[in-house]
Amino acid sequence: MDKIHVAMDESDASLRALALGQHLAGQLAVPLSVTSVVASEAQAESRRAALQSRLADQQAGDASIEVAVHESAKAYLGQLAGREEVGLCMMAHGRRPVPEMLIGSVTAGVVRRANRPVFLCGPRFDAGAHRKVEVLMVCVDGSKLSEAILPHAVALAGRLDARLQLLQVIDTSAAAAVPLDGGHADVMESGYVHGLARRLRSEQGMEVDWEVLHGDPADSIVSYLADCQDTMLAMTTHGRSGLSQVVAGSVSHEVLHEARCPVAVLRPADIG
Repeated sequence: MDKIHVAMDESDASLRALALGQHLAGQLAVPLSVTSVVASEAQAESRRAALQSRLADQQAGDASIEVAVHESAKAYLGQLAGREEVGLCMMAHGRRPVPEMLIGSVTAGVVRRANRPVFLCGPRFDAGAHRKVEVLMVCVDGSKLSEAILPHAVALAGRLDARLQLLQVIDTSAAAAVPLDGGHADVMESGYVHGLARRLRSEQGMEVDWEVLHGDPADSIVSYLADCQDTMLAMTTHGRSGLSQVVAGSVSHEVLHEARCPVAVLRPADIG
């Protein structure tokens, strides 16, 4: 990752992404660029002027500005985020599935296209509490989908000099249907994440912590993160759109809506 790009428009909400981009660029010691997409050349100069004013107000005058003319912001930013040398920061409304189906979401469209992690900050993002990334928490659940983010997380933790922590949530409603075995349920539950941490330590030569939570996955993750500082969460998503998203639900949507920390979200290319 050689440059941090921040997707911005003229809204106040996009300033959240600028704060995240400034923090990441500073920690990684890479340049910061603000990228904005407009539909026509006639809009380009006014957008550039508005962004220059915003950057000056936010003391980010050293960031470069790129205003791209493209018919689809989703397509342009998705292609940008898919480049290995780029880290893309975006704000997200964190809307629940049904409203997103009705009104659309540029952020969701970018995540679906990128096939690489996109750094998102939801409506409750607290830039003051998360000025750097000292802990990178990775949500895993035993599936190939969740583990697809591990190579990206390992590489990012190394670049940030951050501690890597694996986070697994045991859904208590599902676990209640499984008979307990002589009081050893906690040991059995932690076996997967403990083994995964041990494997990463051996393969990557890095220290890896782990934690097992119990309860509703989204609620448990948000509660666990509530008092954390200087943390980033990393997780995968199906990234479905429309009715399938409503039917399947999405932990990542719920977490993004409530979390105060930035969330790196990946939709793997081969999940169908």
